Amino acid sequence: MNGEQGITVTSGNFVEADVDLTFAHIVNEVGTNNFRHDRTLIPLDKQPAVTMNRDTVYSFGAFYAPTGTTVTLPVSKDGRYQSAMIIQTDHYIDQVFYGPGTFEIVAKTEFVGIAVRTQVDATDRDDVKYVNQLQDQIVVTWPDGVTPKEYKPRKWDMPSLLEVRTEYQKKAAALPNLNATSGARGTVDPELQKMGVSVALGLLPPEHAVYVYRDFGLKGDRCYAATYAKPKFGEGGFFSFTMYGSDKLIHNERSTLNNRVIKDNPDGTFTIHYGPKDVCGDVLNWLETPGDNWYLGLRVYRPDQAIVAHGYDMPVPVEAT
Repeated sequence: MNGEQGITVTSGNFVEADVDLTFAHIVNEVGTNNFRHDRTLIPLDKQPAVTMNRDTVYSFGAFYAPTGTTVTLPVSKDGRYQSAMIIQTDHYIDQVFYGPGTFEIVAKTEFVGIAVRTQVDATDRDDVKYVNQLQDQIVVTWPDGVTPKEYKPRKWDMPSLLEVRTEYQKKAAALPNLNATSGARGTVDPELQKMGVSVALGLLPPEHAVYVYRDFGLKGDRCYAATYAKPKFGEGGFFSFTMYGSDKLIHNERSTLNNRVIKDNPDGTFTIHYGPKDVCGDVLNWLETPGDNWYLGLRVYRPDQAIVAHGYDMPVPVEAT
């Protein structure tokens, strides 16, 4: 139903509404058929969706995608992780490409979002500069004679959208993981898809990445610790932990740890500490908590098949002494 405040959002149109809002955010910044390249880690005040990550830099845009449209990913000097995920406007993800190469986009919707993730070491200025060069070599090409159309966002009633989103976020909190919430057309339960969109729009399908999110109901002014078995991944993959606030957004610079920087225990496991610096003290593998009811995310890119099939056990952090 359309009203003065916009289209009323229901469970039936929630997915397309949330995707449309995300596309509109990008189009307002850079227009249609252009990438917004995040040149460094995603700025904390410009997060386009909940549960973003800061292990990769994103290149994202809303593109007209008639038959014959292609996306080209460049050759890197070190074979680093770079993927291009094609998000249709109903949030089905039929294609994920890995560079280098030129790939044809095949979509059921007129427009798609192209989300390119490129792994970066944000502590190394030279690496950031190099990744920026790779971003500039990502190219979308249309068939000869095609004039790309402009994306036209719709106006949605925000109170009803937030109400439906909150409903599905509550349901998503009961899931053991979000692996079954994203994927190709015909492979995803629509109700699970809505849960995934409500907390983490734009998730890679499980064969490409496994995501585990947990809300432990813990305090933000105490120090907690948990010990983990090392998640396994295939060639070119990696894993990371990201700290979010109760609103599922990143709130501080000390928000991410990945396998390149985590220090292992003697037995091959690793322990992560969570809490304020003045409470946790000088500990290895520390993530700063942004307040009560903080939210933790684990990502495993190009995961081992055992993790895809059986998931990953995320222990509950306990108060450290």
